[in-house]
Amino acid sequence: MVCTCLSPSFNASFLRSLIAVGFSLFVTVDAVRVVAADGDLDASFGTGGKVVTSILSQDDFAHSVAIQSDGKIVVAGETKNGTADEFALARYNADGTLDTSFGNAGGKVITNSANNSEHAYSLAIQSDGKILLAGASGNAGDYDDFAMARYNTDGSLDTSFGTGGKVVTSFMSQDDIVRSVALQSDGKIVVAGETKNGTYDEFGLARYNSDGTLDTSFDGDGKVITNSNNNGDHAYSVAIQSDGKILLAGASDNTGNDDFALYRYNTDGSLDASFGTGGKVVTAVGGGDDIGTSVAIQSDGKIVVVGHSENGGYYDFALVRYAGTPTASGNATPSVSVPTLPTILLMVLSGLLALFGFYRVRASK
Repeated sequence: MVCTCLSPSFNASFLRSLIAVGFSLFVTVDAVRVVAADGDLDASFGTGGKVVTSILSQDDFAHSVAIQSDGKIVVAGETKNGTADEFALARYNADGTLDTSFGNAGGKVITNSANNSEHAYSLAIQSDGKILLAGASGNAGDYDDFAMARYNTDGSLDTSFGTGGKVVTSFMSQDDIVRSVALQSDGKIVVAGETKNGTYDEFGLARYNSDGTLDTSFDGDGKVITNSNNNGDHAYSVAIQSDGKILLAGASDNTGNDDFALYRYNTDGSLDASFGTGGKVVTAVGGGDDIGTSVAIQSDGKIVVVGHSENGGYYDFALVRYAGTPTASGNATPSVSVPTLPTILLMVLSGLLALFGFYRVRASK
């Protein structure tokens, strides 16, 4: 018979080593938890996780953000030049520093089309890296029109788009304001907002070809105006489903109070009669004003609209989810769980403890 056992000195040495390793692992786990806690400010970004940028010497407002495929951060909004507001665009490196290779002002670009006030409310980055800004531009009649500008990856205006990189579209004779922009998979550009019909605001929707011309296959002239009940509608967000149908979310006046409004359009610009009532869904969340400001589509096709709901004179966060068209697979994308570093370290420690237990059993035989 051959007996395999461990000497007392080996057991003591092994135990001391195991304790040392275990202590080191637990200290490491604790440190990782402290440093990498979700929700903590990222100290590697800007100053303690924060960045503040002055564009000009007066008011600067950022309204939209997008992340490039290389990790750079693009921010759009407006800056006041002393008498009027102008489109403002800035690009940052991943660490929060301004990207000085962008534009001619150290990572910042300012654009005005006609010396009237302009406001950029939404931003999108094309697959080729070009940057789209959408918002409103004042016209000679002292009203706003739909406005877009497209920039090359270096921040210069893309002269192949519209007129000198800019597009201005009038719906009616009063204010027309873009609130949101989205890109179709075929490169066409969809913008949504509101247009005033003389008395009330209505949903305004337009689709452009990639060169900035209106897409006449979309409702005949590239523009669609929709009102639910002649009391006033405001569209704040647009999203495009995987089947190409277009969702607009915002608010609709319901004889005194605003309610969440969600409309769906076919690819030709007509309302999708299979959605809600004639393509429209209006939802009261509370007893006062309820305004939807953003829409997102889940991987299973369900639609989430968020905004704010009046509660006793104040407003609260409000979220509503609607049934929608399933994705091509008909199922939500499965989630894959990847172990975190603390989990991996604990797994290693558990293995060492099991190994020590095994040797103790063998040594006692």
